[in-house]
Amino acid sequence: MGMFTGLLVFAMVVLRGFSETASARWLDRMVHATVDAVRQVERRHLIFLVIMTLLLTIGVEALAVMGPLDLATIVVMWDISTYIDIVVTTAVVATATRGSLGWRALVTRSAPRRAPRARRQRSARKAAPPSNDDERPAAFARAA
Repeated sequence: MGMFTGLLVFAMVVLRGFSETASARWLDRMVHATVDAVRQVERRHLIFLVIMTLLLTIGVEALAVMGPLDLATIVVMWDISTYIDIVVTTAVVATATRGSLGWRALVTRSAPRRAPRARRQRSARKAAPPSNDDERPAAFARAA
């Protein structure tokens, strides 16, 4: 909760202190879009939300308590399988992330090292031709 509060405080500081920046304009548009969406919510939507939340919560519990044992077992098993799926997916993602770093480190350590290349020698510089500034300038420029 603390991180979310900090994010909201940061957004308010950006909106108040730096209102001319692109970030503040984007935040302002998002605030107005959210306010417009909330204004469209009617009383019937809130009543529907409350009733459906209660029905779904009570319905699953009532089904597990008063329903037939095999149906209750299916509901409980579905909950457990969902939980196990989430845990396995998290473990696979964590292993893949850390495993790829470990694999790169292992390959880097075990790969044969190449000998460093010798530095190239630069060729000797050619001396610039001397300038002929001691002659009198031409009266007319010639086309080449």
